[in-house]
Amino acid sequence: AFASCPIPARQGPADDGENSAEVVRHGNTVLLVMSDEKRMFVEAGAKGAQKFGKISCSTNGILGQRFGSIFEVTRKGLVLVEDSDSMTRAEESSALLSANAAEASDNRDLVDRNTSQKLSADEIEAMKAEGASGKDIIQALVQNSETWSNKTQFSQQKYLAQKEKKHAPRVRLLRCDVASVCETYFLKNTEKVNNLRPDSLAQVLAYSNVYAGCQALVFDTCMGVVVAACADRLDGQGRILAAFAGQQHHFDAMKRFNFSERQEAVVVPFHTTEIGKLVEPEEEEPDESPEAVEARARVLIDTYPEFVVEKMATLTDEAKKNEYLQRREARIRRQCAKPLPGSVRNWLRHTSDSLIIATEFNPLAVLLELLPLLAPSAPFVIFSEYLEPLVQCFREVQKRQVACKLQLSNTWTREYQVLPGRTHPTMGMSACGGFILTGIKVAARSDGWKFVAPIELQDKKRQKKTDTRPFTAT
Repeated sequence: AFASCPIPARQGPADDGENSAEVVRHGNTVLLVMSDEKRMFVEAGAKGAQKFGKISCSTNGILGQRFGSIFEVTRKGLVLVEDSDSMTRAEESSALLSANAAEASDNRDLVDRNTSQKLSADEIEAMKAEGASGKDIIQALVQNSETWSNKTQFSQQKYLAQKEKKHAPRVRLLRCDVASVCETYFLKNTEKVNNLRPDSLAQVLAYSNVYAGCQALVFDTCMGVVVAACADRLDGQGRILAAFAGQQHHFDAMKRFNFSERQEAVVVPFHTTEIGKLVEPEEEEPDESPEAVEARARVLIDTYPEFVVEKMATLTDEAKKNEYLQRREARIRRQCAKPLPGSVRNWLRHTSDSLIIATEFNPLAVLLELLPLLAPSAPFVIFSEYLEPLVQCFREVQKRQVACKLQLSNTWTREYQVLPGRTHPTMGMSACGGFILTGIKVAARSDGWKFVAPIELQDKKRQKKTDTRPFTAT
């Protein structure tokens, strides 16, 4: 369901033009994947150093580079690796492999006494202090190993890969898309995203039928991963009514996608308490015209609260005062540009084209509150990391006869390591990616017709056969 980031055919800085979207720009949030599968979000051009294991360096080397490029981590910064798509140098370091290594069939004669390496830790630190590169340190470790020539070629490559991860790590530059962001959050902390894997998110998006121009109703407590994925599909056309509980919403994933203002504007957060106010009609129609928005913003900008006056008194430089007032004005305009609560309630009353629930709360209570806000014949999707809550939802929806085509499924996927002679399923992988309940809402009929489930029909036929059985005297 997701396309992985392709490896570029040509590496190096790209010229401005039609391929400008394929390179990293200042201020973009990108994803760096290390050779040991650790992931981190980095803001391109940010000041300060980023820590890669035990090495801290600047990440300014990624500016102007293509997505998919590989960099070697050095103390001076990230150095682009030319004409290579390998995350380790073990496949490339054929010169270091012994010529007679392939003749050995196994490592039966090797005895691990932790004394085969002549180079001490102090000597390695001294080489680093003198400015030796990771390649030089690895070559010195190979030359001072007593058992290097006795290892098989597979063992030598494995040894080189382990040392390169420690002394000469590499990182791959990836774009922040739906699949990579979801996988990063899943690998960092599965509890914060309710055990939502990328393959499960793909199923949620497919069943929910979110498309550009639609109005989607989403209740997301997965760090905003589901909301951001829907916003990526809408691409600035349509509306996402994102419900949240608590003092404020926590859509952290929205910051990772480098959305434009037009793309971010489709997300309309609202508190769940607004649902209880839908039974009462609006006293007056909310005015969302540009003139009304400008008038509301101008009133707030021209009004100086007490804390603003106190802050202005502490600033003696006129330039700093102007900067503070400009930041305050920009903040007020952003706040006034958001839809009014009355407009959000009107949108909720007009029903939505899709409903997605991915929350840590009881999904049955959430479904019963949000399902009336869904249009007939519209799909709904509920994701939960546990099976039992979705079974309750399944039975309750079937009992109330408010939906059809109900399906409760479990998405299961398996990753494979693909290497010459060493292709096998990945040993360390998640056993479960959560459960998904899908269905289509149906409108209630006014003629009293009721949908009879096949199980009820079988029970009635069985009961009828029992009642009409002829009586036999004994």
